[in-house]
Amino acid sequence: MTTEVIPFRGLRYNQTLVPDLSLVVCPPYDIISLPEQRRYHEKHPDNAIHLDFGLKFSTDNDVNNRYTRAAALLEEWLAEKILVPEPAPALYFLREEFEAPDGSPTVREGFIAAVRLSDFSEGKILPHEETAPGPKEDRLRLIEATQANLSPIFCLYSDPGGSLVRQAKRYAGDPETSIRDEAGTRHTLWTLVDPDLVGAFSAALSQGSLLIADGHHRYETMLAYRDERRARERPDGDRPYDFTMVYLAGMDGDSRSVLPIHRFVSGLAGKASGALELLGADFDILDVPGTGEEQRRQMIGMMAETDAGRNAFGLYLAAEKNCHVLVGRRPRPMLPAADEHSKAFRSLDVAVLDKLILSRALDIRPGGVNQEARVSFVERTEAALDRINAGDTDLQIALFVNPTRMEEIKAVAAAGEKMPQKSTYFYPKPLTGLVFRGLKI
Repeated sequence: MTTEVIPFRGLRYNQTLVPDLSLVVCPPYDIISLPEQRRYHEKHPDNAIHLDFGLKFSTDNDVNNRYTRAAALLEEWLAEKILVPEPAPALYFLREEFEAPDGSPTVREGFIAAVRLSDFSEGKILPHEETAPGPKEDRLRLIEATQANLSPIFCLYSDPGGSLVRQAKRYAGDPETSIRDEAGTRHTLWTLVDPDLVGAFSAALSQGSLLIADGHHRYETMLAYRDERRARERPDGDRPYDFTMVYLAGMDGDSRSVLPIHRFVSGLAGKASGALELLGADFDILDVPGTGEEQRRQMIGMMAETDAGRNAFGLYLAAEKNCHVLVGRRPRPMLPAADEHSKAFRSLDVAVLDKLILSRALDIRPGGVNQEARVSFVERTEAALDRINAGDTDLQIALFVNPTRMEEIKAVAAAGEKMPQKSTYFYPKPLTGLVFRGLKI
């Protein structure tokens, strides 16, 4: 099975007019808070957020809104040569240097390219998480207005020996761009334009299927956009909207760039302390020594050291300011075969968390006593600990998970299934603004 990966003529910032690209790049829209959104808008008039995540105003209407403003601004930047198209189709080799959660220096390398869109049923592009309708409606309106891919979808490809990255480093030459973002990650970009070299890389990257790591909503949105355009225009041959922009990284490295997403619970009808008794049916409940932040960090350490054959979770009870570690009484998979999911899915920490803890023990489900309770998702352990340390007044229970391992992600995808929402946080996220892809050229 092959997936068609091709070069494209990227739209890139003209560094004669915009010499410092660190001022105009931004994270993907879906991890930017509203205060951060406004700050990036104020950071630089040419920041990519003006296109990808424009501000809303009370005066917005059908002809003047965040989507129409993004489209007009993109045309303006092209006319003024703030953005310029690549002279010839290219692949972009990207190196990201960052610090892993354990403090160790880490490198991720990959390629920005265009990939032919294919339905998930074809098995060429594999999802690994469920999606929600709201973000897809937003992204569809933006694509319809701008006719551009403004941020890459993050996909994983298989290259166990890392031969493609080694070859890219051998032939890449001097980098086009090297910047450090606000999180401290160094992004270095090379443009590969030699037709023979690009052809060889395209052919190699097209072998086998791709797994979507991040950007499921954007990929499904592009599928809908493609289908609508083809149904309306009935074109002969390929069109730019038959492809979408992706960032491809190897899936065969370590899992240090896959970070956990924790669950914070508020609005429970009963006392949260009663959760311990309910959880005891499925979990051994271990006390965590210490107090305060020291205890919470000890909890994270105990979770990580738990036998990999057992599901393990951290539990923080806000009313008691106390921590526990939950360890499955049964080995993986804790969920029964009658659950109608694969063994890989039934073994996942996040699946057990959803079914046995949130739904069964805490009764957070339609018709349950706590159906009105709120579950929020907190990405990264440090952010979760910071919220607790700051005294989140709404928090009743915080549930901590270990990071999902890369082999678990691949196993669930190979079984033809999707993981629950918010199962993984791939870090760092590919920046928005290094390369755009127009759908008109």
